[in-house]
Amino acid sequence: METYLLTILASPLLIVVLAYFLWPGYRPINLRMFPRKYNDEKGKKRPYYDVLCVGAGPSGSCLGYYLAKQGWKIALLEKKQFPRDKICGDAVCKTGIEILMEMGLYDTLVEEKKAHVSDAGGLVSPGGLSYIGQSHKVLGKVPGALACKRIVLDETLVRAAQKSGAELIENTPVKDAHFDKTTGLWTVTIEDSDVTYQGRVLICADGSTSKLATQLGLVSGPPQATCSRSYIGAGTHSFKADGVMFYPKGILPGYGVLFRHANDELGYCCYLVPGNPKVTNDTLTYWHEHLLKDDPVISRAIGKSKNIERMKAGSLRVGGEKNSYDDHLLVIGDAAGMIDPMTGEGIHHAMESGKIAAEFLNEAFEVGNFDKEVMKEYQNRWMYKFGSDYKWSMFFVQMTYRYPILLDAATAAMQRKGNEYLARWADIMTGRIPKFNLLRPEFAIVMGYEVVKLTIQSLLGMDPRKKATPPIKLAQD
Repeated sequence: METYLLTILASPLLIVVLAYFLWPGYRPINLRMFPRKYNDEKGKKRPYYDVLCVGAGPSGSCLGYYLAKQGWKIALLEKKQFPRDKICGDAVCKTGIEILMEMGLYDTLVEEKKAHVSDAGGLVSPGGLSYIGQSHKVLGKVPGALACKRIVLDETLVRAAQKSGAELIENTPVKDAHFDKTTGLWTVTIEDSDVTYQGRVLICADGSTSKLATQLGLVSGPPQATCSRSYIGAGTHSFKADGVMFYPKGILPGYGVLFRHANDELGYCCYLVPGNPKVTNDTLTYWHEHLLKDDPVISRAIGKSKNIERMKAGSLRVGGEKNSYDDHLLVIGDAAGMIDPMTGEGIHHAMESGKIAAEFLNEAFEVGNFDKEVMKEYQNRWMYKFGSDYKWSMFFVQMTYRYPILLDAATAAMQRKGNEYLARWADIMTGRIPKFNLLRPEFAIVMGYEVVKLTIQSLLGMDPRKKATPPIKLAQD
């Protein structure tokens, strides 16, 4: 027992010291140091696009919105026609909400009841401890999360991109792409069609499986994680909160989650993330159904009279790709693995990557150089902004799998500290604040105290986890 405690409490302290000395810095590169190779003037007519973006999801649409506002000619090549669905947990985190506000979309989504602000939320730990709080009171104007169906969110974003000047070309499944070094142009071919498109810069924004980025050699291997989704009809469930994450021991470091939508419909999802050798992607259906039927907390939260649709599944590329750039080429959003390994959340990072790419490309067009050495600056920027946090996520994924008591301790700390602690925890979980902050004294000491307290209570036969019941705010009988 003493060794167990020392391992949990001493390891983070060592990592804090190492992080202090080894955490990488970042210095933006002045793109004007590179020689000009092209003179593509903004707004001037030419027989090719400035940017061809394959995929018009959150990352591609945000890229299109911000680039078009700068006056550049961009085409969004989308294989389907809007409105179209995407299997996802439907949770837009704080950074994504700020971008929606910046684009003038947030108020409309909420007022038209197409999205629901998640206020009353929290988690249920592996040991059954729970805390349901109201983070919006602490966070203020920008809430911690927004539930918005992807069939709604994606169309809202792409219409905003169109309105700003981006060209949307639907029903256009891309076959392949070839780069001509002489002209400095990409040529994109379309499946079952003789139509081709040309552009100075190519963007791969075609999702976690990213057929195009794989063909071009920037992405290798299949997506590492997966998630399920089922909607539960309004008025057929007993769930009272807005959003709750459930951490049953068997699925760790994965989890189940319930999110309330604007029409009182629920989204039930099961996330399988890397870290547990006994929980593989091909067991998703089992875990989705098992938690729904047999987990006492989740089943009670949903109730018996639920009207639930058949499970749908989606793949998740997590942890960030090491190389998201090449000559005249960038990979953004899910295609570049911009999904947090700890939570499986990626909408906000996809949106932010589109904005980062747009700001970078605006600078690159101004200097007229898109060589690989120049495009690397895009990778540096998103890694500095949020990508470097992924390695910390992987570390904490392993910690929570090996020591579930850490999640029990975090929940106990919320019970003691209240909504401010919950809001801070939410910011860290969504990557708003780097996860190494969990090793700072205000978290490490508090959680360390709770670990010791829970351990002593267990030894004395007073373990609160054995007596834990779902909170009254979670469900109504």
